[in-house]
Amino acid sequence: MATKDYHFSVDSLLQLLVHYTDGSVPMNGEVLEMKVHRDMARKVGLVVRSHEWTEETPLFLGYDGRRTMSWYKGSNGDPVWEQKNDTPTRQ
Repeated sequence: MATKDYHFSVDSLLQLLVHYTDGSVPMNGEVLEMKVHRDMARKVGLVVRSHEWTEETPLFLGYDGRRTMSWYKGSNGDPVWEQKNDTPTRQ
């Protein structure tokens, strides 16, 4: 079994988030910083600035195959997974 490194810019990652969140992440966002969670393995984060936001509330995103999930502090209820029609086909 082999491993492979994937290299990408944080701006490319931000554009993927814009595409898959249907507006939760604004198109005019600017990545200020990329973080790695110190306690939860394999979790990364982006610090993004946007003129569309009026408060600094964290947004949590998930992706599983053809589904996306978003949740933020103060949202009503549990995270909701949504089916996406244009998700790339897994290889």
